[in-house]
Amino acid sequence: MLEEYQKLLKTKDGASILLRPLRPSDEQLLHDFLDRIPDQERWFLRDDTTEINATSEWLRTLDYDKVVPLVAVNTVDGSIIANIQLHRPIAECLRHMAHVRVMVDPSYRRQALGPKLLLSAVKLAMDLGIEKLAAEFVAGIQEPAIRAALKLDFFEQARLKDYVKDRNGTYHDLIIMVKTLQADWDDF
Repeated sequence: MLEEYQKLLKTKDGASILLRPLRPSDEQLLHDFLDRIPDQERWFLRDDTTEINATSEWLRTLDYDKVVPLVAVNTVDGSIIANIQLHRPIAECLRHMAHVRVMVDPSYRRQALGPKLLLSAVKLAMDLGIEKLAAEFVAGIQEPAIRAALKLDFFEQARLKDYVKDRNGTYHDLIIMVKTLQADWDDF
């Protein structure tokens, strides 16, 4: 199913974006995309995106049962301008859920791309039989993403006070938001 997955999206300014699975052949495009993410935003990512060998190894050993990685590609120049990942736990007791992560190139922000990507992730998760979708946000830093999640009926499940620390030593709350998915898209 995932091999054939493709979805055409439009940004507010009319740019055509193709959402499709990440492939090992996308390595350089992925590195170029990650290089455009500002350093001040990298500190709260789960993985070190500056470590090229780790990213290369991850791409060579992609396991779509564990992580469903999608990329948004500019249809004009072929560049990756966003990525979205559904992380699926291995434990049988947690296989009904997935954690979603979204990152958008700064030059494509405020183009309604993040909410469209999140909505696409919701639909794909439903198609994969996932019942709950969780997302983590840093309070005071990712407010636009939190607003987008709220519009898609995610709710705050938990707030971990002073859970993450930025590069300046300032602590921030980690907000865990959850959306219960419907069995059918018509029930959305």
